[in-house]
Amino acid sequence: MSTSPSVTELQVENFTFPPTVKPPGSTKTLFLGGAGERGLEIQGKFIKFTAIGVYLEDSAVNCLGVKWKGKSAVELTESVEFFRDVVTGNFQNFSYVLFICCFVFG
Repeated sequence: MSTSPSVTELQVENFTFPPTVKPPGSTKTLFLGGAGERGLEIQGKFIKFTAIGVYLEDSAVNCLGVKWKGKSAVELTESVEFFRDVVTGNFQNFSYVLFICCFVFG
């Protein structure tokens, strides 16, 4: 069994993602792999809609490290394949999605 990575909480907008969570229905505690916001540019202004935290099982570090070790943060951030591996890897993951705001257009 691998050792949990040392992580801290992250704040996105007014929500703080804790460093670890135990997802509903799971017996495992997962660590915070990353967090951020998603949104769209509307009429020249970036509107944030959601805050997303991604939690991973400890074994994710070793699983992902085999393929992605040595890559820079920029390379990982720009790689769709990396994010696909995070979501589909052979380890438990949990995405915590919160709505920041909602607009009604009409």
